Amino acid sequence: MENEYSKVKVNNEMDFCSVTEPDVKTMLEKAFMKARVSYFLRWEKPGIFSRIFAGGKTRIVFCINSAQLDTADAVLKSLGDIEGDIKMLRTKSNNMIGF
Repeated sequence: MENEYSKVKVNNEMDFCSVTEPDVKTMLEKAFMKARVSYFLRWEKPGIFSRIFAGGKTRIVFCINSAQLDTADAVLKSLGDIEGDIKMLRTKSNNMIGF
């Protein structure tokens, strides 16, 4: 039995930023939790050529709800000393979840 919400597709996630260092990831996670910013992490492993020739690291993308963009920006400003280790993305997330 379908309810009225079964056909509604909600897609309000956005790729906010990415990090490669585990300590920066941990600091950002703690700050987001303290500010009650909901997020999820997407792990992107580097390709074979990136690992061999460029010493590629696993990239961790923080995806947030687009309604919390202002709060997430404020959290990032409060962590000013690590901003150099964070790559800002602010793009629409293309996470495909099977429906």
